[in-house]
Amino acid sequence: MSADGGIPAPPISTMGAIVTVERVLARTTALAVLLPMIQVYDSGCLLNMDVVARNATAPSGLALQLDAAFSGEEATSLHITLRYPDGREVASDMDRHCAPPSLSWFPGGVRGDAAYTLYQMPLWLFPLPPPDHFLLTVEWPWAGIGPEAVRLDGAAIAGAATRSARCWPT
Repeated sequence: MSADGGIPAPPISTMGAIVTVERVLARTTALAVLLPMIQVYDSGCLLNMDVVARNATAPSGLALQLDAAFSGEEATSLHITLRYPDGREVASDMDRHCAPPSLSWFPGGVRGDAAYTLYQMPLWLFPLPPPDHFLLTVEWPWAGIGPEAVRLDGAAIAGAATRSARCWPT
């Protein structure tokens, strides 16, 4: 548990191991939703989601829609669902339900230039997924996306968890 009694967060004093995914999850003429990598700790993992916008064609109010994803209050915000082989599902809009598994938006960042803006939108998954393939589905009706599903390798994530390293011995 975290210091405030909530769902655990990525441990600060641990270096997460990387699982390379390098997938374009969804694309429109104005937006792309990417999953370049998953940063894995022994307790959970960060799905490092990126949203890239073509500034000239990006929908008006994009930044507000992305902010809505963090609040979980907007039905039309970016929505991510994980479906495990046993039928369990966890979704990005269910992070207020504290029972694991949970999938919570984590602070990211934004940067850009005249042509493009990159919104980094990591999701914290707690606990680690089972060591089987599972489905990640992205859906964003407001932006004309989805649902689009990709398979992720839970065994690769479990293997990476064993490679995460503490900064100092305990």
